[in-house]
Amino acid sequence: MRRFMVFVLAGAALCLASAEAFADGNVWYSVFVPGWGQVRAGHYGRGSLFLSAELVSLSALAISDIQYNRAVEQYDRARASYLQATYIGDAVYYYDLAHEKWDDAEKLNDYRRAAVAAAIGVWFVNVLDIVLFDEKEEPLLSFETTRGGFLVTGSLSF
Repeated sequence: MRRFMVFVLAGAALCLASAEAFADGNVWYSVFVPGWGQVRAGHYGRGSLFLSAELVSLSALAISDIQYNRAVEQYDRARASYLQATYIGDAVYYYDLAHEKWDDAEKLNDYRRAAVAAAIGVWFVNVLDIVLFDEKEEPLLSFETTRGGFLVTGSLSF
């Protein structure tokens, strides 16, 4: 939790330090959805990279959290069966099963922590990128409404 607060405070300090980055509001978009500010600024590759990385890390977090909860439930059932066992063979079986499920739950908890760290890291690098490296680029395609209709223009650079 302390590390998360450090990342949040560092991100807020970076945002406050760069008043120029707030001129078009892309920083706020990137703070709320990683990659959105980069896409709005015309950096489609970086934006899709940050958005994809955040989705992958959050998906890994969700999957490992579900598996962790299942392992904890299986441990609880094995422990309860061990405590109620009357035959020594059953007690040994449920004891070993409880230890196995405990180890599985601890391993999955480590995966959960790694996924949370990855999600926070992607978010932090995303905010750092939009604050420090937001160059003003002309978008490849622009759309403008006129009195008689609309105008779509494109640019090509080598």
